[in-house]
Amino acid sequence: MAKPTTEEQYAAKFSGSKALFENAEEIIPRGVPHDAWQASPFPLFMTRAKGSRIWDVDGNEFIDYFGGHGGKILGHAHPVVVNAAKEQLDKGIQFGSCCDLMLEWAGIIQKLVPAAERIEFTNSGTEAVMLGVRLARAYTGRKKIIRFQYHFAGGYDAVTVGYKKPFNVSVSGGVLPSAVEDTAVLPMNEEAILEEALKNRDVAAVMVEAAGASSGVVGIKPSFYQTMRDLTARYGTLLFFDEIVTGFRYSPGGVQAAVGVTPDLTSLGKGITGNMPGAGAIVGKKNIMEMFLFKDENWNRYKRVSHFGTFNANPLCAATGIAYLKIIADGQPTQDANRNARKLRDGMQRKLDEREIPGCVYDSNFSVIHVYLGECHLQGQCDRVVCVNAEKERPSGIGEALYQNLALNGIKSPTRGFDLFVSAVHCQEDLEKTIWAFGKSLETMVEEKILS
Repeated sequence: MAKPTTEEQYAAKFSGSKALFENAEEIIPRGVPHDAWQASPFPLFMTRAKGSRIWDVDGNEFIDYFGGHGGKILGHAHPVVVNAAKEQLDKGIQFGSCCDLMLEWAGIIQKLVPAAERIEFTNSGTEAVMLGVRLARAYTGRKKIIRFQYHFAGGYDAVTVGYKKPFNVSVSGGVLPSAVEDTAVLPMNEEAILEEALKNRDVAAVMVEAAGASSGVVGIKPSFYQTMRDLTARYGTLLFFDEIVTGFRYSPGGVQAAVGVTPDLTSLGKGITGNMPGAGAIVGKKNIMEMFLFKDENWNRYKRVSHFGTFNANPLCAATGIAYLKIIADGQPTQDANRNARKLRDGMQRKLDEREIPGCVYDSNFSVIHVYLGECHLQGQCDRVVCVNAEKERPSGIGEALYQNLALNGIKSPTRGFDLFVSAVHCQEDLEKTIWAFGKSLETMVEEKILS
């Protein structure tokens, strides 16, 4: 009898998830509530998570490397954060008014994030991006936004170009051409191209995913942070960092604190609560954030940036945010996660090298691991930290096969398998098992001729 294929083994081992997905397809469009959770041949359905581990409906235990889309540097269900949530549930979760905890929460963010002279809370990272674009346009009186190739910024219409080729076409149906006509997409790390785009002084903001495209898949040259700061200042344009993933993960103050370059605006999301749903913030310099102020009737009606949101700065998110940020504020969890990422990166690279499979495992200079399988013209010329090869491709078929094989070997990755979000609570045993599982997955992919 022939050995079952990876896909056949996946369907057999995760039969409970398969059944739930088939039911979900009759109720929920595409069977999943988030595009990133779509998986071939079906996604896994989870029931609980704790620390570095997560369990599916069939009782399988996994080491988790998605971590709430990168927001859980302390892992799942940290007891201090859980207790803060439990205590607040008894007191109330939405008052329809300001809550007392808001000020303490905002104060911690202000101390940690250099750009956060003022903080405006939102309900999500996507809303923070939307509000940031609105704020930049209102403050500068300009319409145009510059984004960079492959950078992701959530679901707001104006930023749905740039993430995928062709870069000037929205990634979603239903987005009007007029919604993106003032959004320009440029290649990263190209000083002359950026300056040329700014010379007309009609750009409201340069938006950048702070660690580089897709959490650092294509990185930013260290010197280019200052280049962006200098050029935007020269031409009266705001520099806007998206730190929804990197805020509090790259360092307690995000990428901006680590590289020493302070943007004018910063969008924050899941990280401000350690992934309690319903929180985000746009933060920035005082003079820009004053666009939210109430003044005279003419200002309020025609110039002021308005902002509504039933769950803005709600007490449940405030309580968990305070608990979470107090733990990560001293930088130790970030250091632990970074150290774990280095060990994982080097161990996974050894598995590639032992099998003479062309490819690279790199870490974007913080606790997110990226896998590239294939030849690279820069291979051997870099330190496997910041990758600036924007031409490399990571085919979805290979990513799906890697995801399936990792899952069969007890590792839960995002559904394309190429990226792993490492936490402070991944232990040595977790890392060793993950390195072994990666090697095992490579062997199977070679046997099935997915890799050569």
